[in-house]
Amino acid sequence: MNCLICNNNVNNQTFKIKELQLGLGHEFEYQLCGQCGSMQLLDPPNDFSKYYPNENYYSFKLEMKTLKRNFFRTAQASYILYGKNKLVGSLLSIGYKIPEFYEWMINTNTQLTDAILDVGCGNGSLLTRLYKMGFSDLTGIDPFINENHDYGPIKIYRKEIFELNEKFDLVMMHHSLEHMFDPLKVLKKAWQLLNNGKRLLVRIPIMGNYGWQRYKNYWCGIDAPRHIFIPSEKGMRLLVEQAGFSVEKLEYDSSDYVIWSSEQYLKGIPLHAPNSRMLNKKNSVFSKKEIADFKKIIAAENQRNNGDTAAFYLKKEN
Repeated sequence: MNCLICNNNVNNQTFKIKELQLGLGHEFEYQLCGQCGSMQLLDPPNDFSKYYPNENYYSFKLEMKTLKRNFFRTAQASYILYGKNKLVGSLLSIGYKIPEFYEWMINTNTQLTDAILDVGCGNGSLLTRLYKMGFSDLTGIDPFINENHDYGPIKIYRKEIFELNEKFDLVMMHHSLEHMFDPLKVLKKAWQLLNNGKRLLVRIPIMGNYGWQRYKNYWCGIDAPRHIFIPSEKGMRLLVEQAGFSVEKLEYDSSDYVIWSSEQYLKGIPLHAPNSRMLNKKNSVFSKKEIADFKKIIAAENQRNNGDTAAFYLKKEN
């Protein structure tokens, strides 16, 4: 089969990859492109529903009280993001470890009144955090939630991206693009939804780096059959350029999860097993020292641009 990114059909390799997250063991065929180094699923199941963790995985249980803003939180965010409210913000920020999602807003130059779309928003937790920071125009879409939810400044729709026609100043895809069958079509639609000069943030697993090099078929980044494709950095750059975007910034952002989950798979421990670190850290097979070592290893790989996940900051040129 031709590569869905670069259309190459020469020197492609196939791999039999088992479903490991749930421990079902079902085997799927993936193809590794001999040209761009990206991976794609060749035999998708007819029904994907059995391959998602449980019925409540995408449930949206946002209570109104969670949307209450705190003056100190918004003052702190205003200071960190824009240098405003310096007196209060600087005091509140002493010793504060800035969450990763602050960096996403800074790197995309997103303003508090900008229209933001989160594609594959799941339970809406990120949108809730952004609201508490002071953002006021927040939309999320996810085809797996049960129903639509309108909480005023936060609106969640059970939709695909192709059902939208509104305009946005920031579109985000946090580990959702790899679940979609036609990534180029999705990226082109995101381009259409963006106002000129605005940005798309795509965070996605990257094929061919540390995890694949070390774990091969047991690398958590493949996540068969949920991941339809896993691009290499080269493949992802080709894809976004075809969609009309320029890459403003690329940042490898892998966490220790990549290592310990892959190590679990090697040991025959599914991600949702009772003794999985995700569900029970105390009963996991890893010591604190091992986890600390995993964090050091993956931080070094990120620095070498050899991490397993990356954030692509993309701009729609005028």
